[in-house]
Amino acid sequence: MPPNRLCYIVLMASTRSATLSIRLKPETKRRLAKLAKNSGRSSNFLISDAVDSYVAEQEMLAAEIRQGNRQVAAGHYIRHEDMKAWLLSWGTDQELPVPKCACGKEHDDETLCR
Repeated sequence: MPPNRLCYIVLMASTRSATLSIRLKPETKRRLAKLAKNSGRSSNFLISDAVDSYVAEQEMLAAEIRQGNRQVAAGHYIRHEDMKAWLLSWGTDQELPVPKCACGKEHDDETLCR
């Protein structure tokens, strides 16, 4: 088998897709067609890329929310009143230090107290 044929088979195996029908406002469809023409990509490619990006962002957001909920449940958060006072002190002569975690221990964004 010629080498270029093998590459084609591998490429095709990694580009499987499913068909999905969507409704667009006429203005959005027109703008999409213009963007596709200007970018040299198909409307289908742009829509697929946009959906991939949206799904990845939503998955990441959901994971961050779950992590935040776990941290709050474990007592790792900054009280609203402390954060508000600190933010309101910015730019004043009596700027407050960074508020501490409600658990009472010091830690940075990278590590939670154990």
